[in-house]
Amino acid sequence: MNSPINIDEILIVNWAGVFCLLFLIGARRSSNKSGKRVGEYLFNSMIGVSIIALFLELLSFYIDGMPGRVIYVVQYISNALLLPATTLMGYLWCLFVEFKIFHNMKRIHKLAWILVVPVVAAYLLALSDCLFQTGFLFTISKDNEYARGTMGGFSYAILAFYYLYSIVVVYVAKHKGSQVYFFPVYTYVLPCIMGTIVQGLHYGVAAGWFAVAIALLLIEMQLQKEESFVDELSGLYNRKYLEFFYKQMQIKKYPQIFGIMMDINLFKKINDTYGHTVGDDAIRTVGRLLSDWVEVSDTVIRFAGDEFIIICTNRTEQEVVELIATIKKNLVEYNRMERKPYELSFAMGYTQYSAGCNINLDGFLRDMDQKMYEDKDMFRRKFETVDN
Repeated sequence: MNSPINIDEILIVNWAGVFCLLFLIGARRSSNKSGKRVGEYLFNSMIGVSIIALFLELLSFYIDGMPGRVIYVVQYISNALLLPATTLMGYLWCLFVEFKIFHNMKRIHKLAWILVVPVVAAYLLALSDCLFQTGFLFTISKDNEYARGTMGGFSYAILAFYYLYSIVVVYVAKHKGSQVYFFPVYTYVLPCIMGTIVQGLHYGVAAGWFAVAIALLLIEMQLQKEESFVDELSGLYNRKYLEFFYKQMQIKKYPQIFGIMMDINLFKKINDTYGHTVGDDAIRTVGRLLSDWVEVSDTVIRFAGDEFIIICTNRTEQEVVELIATIKKNLVEYNRMERKPYELSFAMGYTQYSAGCNINLDGFLRDMDQKMYEDKDMFRRKFETVDN
């Protein structure tokens, strides 16, 4: 039997959750986070789903037990939308974690089709309950009272899977050398788990979606820390992050670190010929391509203008050489496949930073820069020969 519903308490808690999320939307709008990037789109989607769920939950509690055929239909529809929404949030959260850790769109597209299966299953069960009164996830009595179904724990089990998946992804990424400094996954997961457990054990207590609202606020606070280290145009880390990372290098004492510096060949010609809008497109394209082509342990940085750096903490020198060759090969293939008014190519050079050496950050950058310009001189001589 369901516990008594304190509708006044639910009104207060759910409206508080809505106001928290509306405040979050306002804060993100003022920061120009309109959702143009994948990470922002996913996070904004999580906010939108949460607001809708808070209203649906409030509605379903408010009309619970009211008489009338219309109430009966609304109860079924609202709960059929609300209950699977928990799995949808878990799904969006996993994609968000994947993007923040890997920044690899090919990986996300592949996983999106796999991870969405439990969400589809949850909505099919809810649809079956709504159309055929099967009672899998929930039932509505003749008195228009809600009750959990025979598979009422299905959504909670799927949500637990998504939370566990996100924790494992972050753990494995850290184990492989990923520099996950600004994304504590537990900031979101723990409040949500606590809210879900409370609401799961005590029907009539609106804790789950309010906990999600609080967790999203906490995540936004963490993302603000990261924001100052991200280049707006390319979506990569910026020079400020490189300085931060150099300090972490001193603390963690990596056995060896390789740095690859690269410069877009003829970038000034792209700007002069096609304009800065096309030049900006080239920078965005490079940011996306490099993110797709490196490993999770590699850190890609837009150093300045058309210069980029890849910091490799978990590669041998041979693997670094192979990475440079792979990037150049991939660029040739990209230029062949894409219909851009320009062609992308890099001048690239690398250097090694070993534990115990006295080289500072400026020296590290200078060595990379020197090796890169050796490659750039070769390109210029080749270009001038072809041009002549």
